[in-house]
Amino acid sequence: MTPSRIAERRRQSPWTGWRLTLIALGFLVFVAVVFVVYVRSADADYRGEERAAAAKAKQEAGLTEVDNVSKHVWDDSVWVVEGKDASDTDWFVWLRKDGVVKEKASEGYDAERIRSRFNADHPGKKIARLLPGWFSEQPAWEIRYFDDPASKRQAIVFYSFKDGSLLRTYNLVS
Repeated sequence: MTPSRIAERRRQSPWTGWRLTLIALGFLVFVAVVFVVYVRSADADYRGEERAAAAKAKQEAGLTEVDNVSKHVWDDSVWVVEGKDASDTDWFVWLRKDGVVKEKASEGYDAERIRSRFNADHPGKKIARLLPGWFSEQPAWEIRYFDDPASKRQAIVFYSFKDGSLLRTYNLVS
């Protein structure tokens, strides 16, 4: 055989650059879809509980519109639903195992007022998290903040929802 016959019989590789690119893109799309499905399934239980809490607040507390739903876990797990009723009044609803507690937002401290109270009590401290919750058998605000920014040490302070009084402070050891 002469070299020209060998060259004629030699096949092109099926793994050309174009095909390799398509396979790589297909694999990346597959990985992205699997990741999205995993995240959605991992988050499904929490989102289901969140929707159930919003529905329960609408049914039992008479809310017509839900603005925010959050879960607070301390001594008890409590769902806190913020929303409005038919007369456009803002409400906070705490869904506990032993009942529902409903408070007008205007009769308690809102997030901005409690933030101002915290800043007056702890000047210069940075808030890491602010959320409504349940503490010492009453509606409360939980503020997690950086007590010492240099060491990243944090603390948690609880304020009463109704009057903004200090309930308790916990220093977290890093």
